[in-house]
Amino acid sequence: MWKSNLFKTGTGILLLFLIIYVGNRIAFVFQPFIIIFETLFLAFLISGLLFYLIVPVVDWLHKHKLPRPAAILLIYLLAFALVVFIGVAGGPILQREFLALVEAIPETVEQVQRLLLALEDTPLAGRFIDPEAMNMESIVENIATSIGDTIAQIGANFMALSEFFSSVIITVIIIPFLLYYMLSKKDEGLFPSEIRKLAPKKYAEPINSTLKEMSRLLGLYVQGLAIVSVGVGILSYLGFLIIGIQYALLLAVFIMVTNIVPFMGPYIGAIPTVLVALLESPFMLLKAVVVLVIVQQGESVFIAPQVMGRKLSLSPLAIILVMLVAGRLGGLIGIILAVPLFTMLKIITSRIYEQYQLHRKAPIE
Repeated sequence: MWKSNLFKTGTGILLLFLIIYVGNRIAFVFQPFIIIFETLFLAFLISGLLFYLIVPVVDWLHKHKLPRPAAILLIYLLAFALVVFIGVAGGPILQREFLALVEAIPETVEQVQRLLLALEDTPLAGRFIDPEAMNMESIVENIATSIGDTIAQIGANFMALSEFFSSVIITVIIIPFLLYYMLSKKDEGLFPSEIRKLAPKKYAEPINSTLKEMSRLLGLYVQGLAIVSVGVGILSYLGFLIIGIQYALLLAVFIMVTNIVPFMGPYIGAIPTVLVALLESPFMLLKAVVVLVIVQQGESVFIAPQVMGRKLSLSPLAIILVMLVAGRLGGLIGIILAVPLFTMLKIITSRIYEQYQLHRKAPIE
């Protein structure tokens, strides 16, 4: 009985629950580590994303006889020049569109008021919408109350805001140094040799190969996501220029950024475009919807699943199912991290199964 697998498994589960219970009772002990993790997590995350975008170029330059530190510094200079170029070329357009948007806010509010009043008078709205809820005075009062509450919360949480900005500054300072360290370690990626050396000698080779495979597939995913997001942003901007919608570049940039959220991102990014087009004219709304459907639905149905699936050896159906489950469990962050985490879990599970099969066959051989 004491040597049976069932007893050992049950004992292990009980010990795991005991550890979780004790850890929960002494959570204050881990508070400093939690603060350190929260401070450094964003820096590691952004550095990891930049690492997988830059490392192919660094490897190519190093392969062509350029020392790795010199290649990294060259990439830094080129990245700085690219940021300056984008700022010079697109900055004035974004600034002009943003200022125009700010100046148009009063007129936009009046348009929304007229639209709501017109909607309030329609019989269809009366069927489905409570007239009290559509009352303009109550809507304006609710908006004013919300703005006042927000300002009051900002004042009350001044210390929290100062801590947030301090954390952002620390993150911005840490990222270049952390990224340089990652790029300088050839073929190690996010799993440096110091971590690999912790593995027992017996399992060192399979663990190292697993970490390399995970790093390779994470790189392919990040690169694929960047290609898809930039492509969607460019196509959206071209489409907006063709139909002549206001704030074309601003809306396209917003769509590109929100596109990192798989499947939900296109719908989030489409909201400002629909609102701007609706306030301009019904015909502009129709043209904007056509552009969004062509670009976003084409990306969601064809481009993203095929690019990600081909690079990660995952079927489009598996990607969609993982997104649904991750969204239910972890919300927005879960959706963003669902595919890379599922890929890592898939690799770890397959390698563990391979090792299990080898150990089973070992006595027979």
